[in-house]
Amino acid sequence: MSEMTETSSQADRPSAADPSAKTTVGEVGGGLVVTDRAIADIVGHTVMECYGIVGMASPGLRRGVAALLARDRLHQGIKVDQSEGLLRIGLYVIVEYGLNVAEVAGNVRAQVAYNVEKMTGRRVDALQIHVQGVRVSE
Repeated sequence: MSEMTETSSQADRPSAADPSAKTTVGEVGGGLVVTDRAIADIVGHTVMECYGIVGMASPGLRRGVAALLARDRLHQGIKVDQSEGLLRIGLYVIVEYGLNVAEVAGNVRAQVAYNVEKMTGRRVDALQIHVQGVRVSE
């Protein structure tokens, strides 16, 4: 068997930093679509890791009481709107009793904006946090 050797040197290869370099091998056209549900899942997991959050709530109140959503239904407490090139998110949460609601909401806002941008490359243009209730943490 013959041994294969590399004949081209680093200087012969096009550089990724060189805009005039043309590479045709491996280039594929297309785009990336991140669905509302995928963004809602990212947001839901992020919110549940935040200090002071008891859980996600459904957007509608039943008899004036917020329904706490199960972990597999977190996306139901999140509204995502990606129209007009903007990313708007609405959250419906239940906060732990005895904590400063504004501080908890500020922490949630910062964490959600950071994680969504980190994971999707999209900036959150608007984030509305609706505190549906206050409960003692279990």
